[in-house]
Amino acid sequence: MIIERDVRVLFSDAFLVAIMFANFAIDLFVTAATFGRLVTGQGANYFLFIAPGSNLITAMVAAFQSGRDVWREKYIKDLTSYLLTLPVQRPVLAFSRVLGGVVRSVIATFPGTLVICYLYGILFTPKVLVAYLIVGLFSLGIVGLSLAVSAFSSSIEMWVTIRSVIQLYLSFLSTLFYSVSVFPSVLAPIVSSNPMTWAIQAFRQLSPISFAQVPSGDSLGSILILAGPSLAFALLGTICYIWYSKL
Repeated sequence: MIIERDVRVLFSDAFLVAIMFANFAIDLFVTAATFGRLVTGQGANYFLFIAPGSNLITAMVAAFQSGRDVWREKYIKDLTSYLLTLPVQRPVLAFSRVLGGVVRSVIATFPGTLVICYLYGILFTPKVLVAYLIVGLFSLGIVGLSLAVSAFSSSIEMWVTIRSVIQLYLSFLSTLFYSVSVFPSVLAPIVSSNPMTWAIQAFRQLSPISFAQVPSGDSLGSILILAGPSLAFALLGTICYIWYSKL
């Protein structure tokens, strides 16, 4: 019921869903396509190299939208008291909010994931299911982070600032645009611990195209590594939601 409610909240603003897909299309067919023509020497099409990032950025935006809804429920709409009267234990309520955010992110990125799978030539293969698994697992961690931020943000300005810092970390301290070897050695551990790094690598390993400096083989290893920070962030978000709901 809680997950269904969160999905209904997503579709209550169909314009927002359309805007997220429009942003994905701009990121992919304008930004990524432009970079693809400018950057050479990657051993493969640079456009395809960074294409999955457009979809994962959309997943990140959708995931943070779930956290923003939680903040609005607490400070603007005063829905928290109502939610706490539902016949469900608080840990279940909290984790359901996390899962609801994951479902929302997968729905928001559903067409974008199909586009990336088409570009990678895996649209009509079982790998398309793995692609949605990657998006869902990545979204799990980001939703957890968004709930944690919402629990401690006393104003929308603070929430937006912290969200922007996290988005900068996920986008630019990852292998979205370049490999780990490009970064200074002091930043390499930070890049390697970034969930975006492993989500991007798992996506690239689904492609039959060999990208330079992307390990060959299937994406199982990258998915397992991605599961670590994603589950940790999801647990953090659950704990923070339980804590703030007791205030």
